[in-house]
Amino acid sequence: MRHVVFHLLNDYSGSPKVLRGVVEHMLADGDDVRLYTSRGGTLDALDAPRLRHSAIPYTFSPRKAATLLRYVWAQLLSFGCALSYALSKDTDFYINTILPVGAALGARLAGKRVTLHCHENPAAKSRAYLALAGVMLRLADRVVCVSKFQADRLADLFPRLKNIEIVPNSLSRDFLSALRPDPETAFERRNVLMLTSLKAYKGMREFLNLASMLPQYRFTLVVNDTAANIRVWLRSNGITPAANVTIHPRQREVARFYNEASLVMNLSNPRLFVETFGMTALEARAARLPVIAPPTGGIAELITDGTDGYLIDCHDTPRLIQAVETLLTDRELYLRLAAGAT
Repeated sequence: MRHVVFHLLNDYSGSPKVLRGVVEHMLADGDDVRLYTSRGGTLDALDAPRLRHSAIPYTFSPRKAATLLRYVWAQLLSFGCALSYALSKDTDFYINTILPVGAALGARLAGKRVTLHCHENPAAKSRAYLALAGVMLRLADRVVCVSKFQADRLADLFPRLKNIEIVPNSLSRDFLSALRPDPETAFERRNVLMLTSLKAYKGMREFLNLASMLPQYRFTLVVNDTAANIRVWLRSNGITPAANVTIHPRQREVARFYNEASLVMNLSNPRLFVETFGMTALEARAARLPVIAPPTGGIAELITDGTDGYLIDCHDTPRLIQAVETLLTDRELYLRLAAGAT
C-alpha cells in the first residue's frame, strides 16, 4: 500500500508532531509513504528507505495578504500533485489538518480514498475557515478527531457528518525516551513551564503577568516562533518580561524543558480559542508533572481537577496564583498530583 500524505505548515507545533508518529506507524507496517509538506519542522527528521519527501512551499507572513497568496499557491500545487495519482493503484491519501483542501479535492477527482486528520475546531476561527472545513469534511471518506470534545463540535456544526472516529494523540518514542521523570527533584526546582505559539489567545500575556506577581519562582516560556518575532511581539504589546522569566524561541526537541520543570501551564483563552486536545498536557503527564489547564475543550479530557493538576480559567488570576503557590510549597500535595499524572 502507498500512502500519500499532505501537511502544509511543517513546524514544531502539535499537528506535525502527531503526523510524524502516524507516518512512522505507516512505515513500520511496511507501507510506502510519499510526504508533501513544507520544510523547517519536525517532519524533516523523518527518514526511511520507503519514504519520499516532496516540498510544498508554505510559510506564514506578518502580512495577511502574503500568507493568503502563499496558501493559494500551495493549494494549486497540492491539487496537481494529488491528481497525478489518478492511475496509481493501491494508493490512499492522508490529509493532516483542514488546510490542504486542494490535495483532498485532487485526490477525490483521482478516485482515491481520503482520510482527514482534523486537529482544529473550525467554529473557533473565521467564517472563511468554517466554510473551508465544510468543503474538506465533505471530501473526506474518514474523519479522525483528536478528542470527544472536537468530535461533538464537528457533529453539531455538520449534523450529516457520520464518518467520525476519535483517536487521541500519542507521543513519539524519541520524546518518551528523552524524559527523566523525578517528582522529588522537580518539586525543588520551582520552575513553571509553558510551551505555546505567538498568538494572543494562547496566553503569553497572562503567563508573563503571572510571573511578575510570583517573583519567588522561575518561569520558562518556549515559543514556537523566531527570537526576532518574539521581540517584536513583546515590544508591540509593551511588555518587559520580569527578571524571573526565561524565553526560548522555537526548539527542535522539547523534552529537556520538561526535565527542568516543576509544573506545566496552558493558559489558552477559552473566550477566543478552545483547545481540541492539548499536546503539552499530554507531554507533561508523561513527564509526571502537574498541569494547570483551561476547564473547557479537549484538554480538559486529559486532566482531572485535583488529581493530576487543576482546571482553571486563564482570567482567574487569584486562583492561578493560589494554585502555583500551593503546588510549589506543599510537597505532599505536589507528589500526590505528580503520581496522578502517571
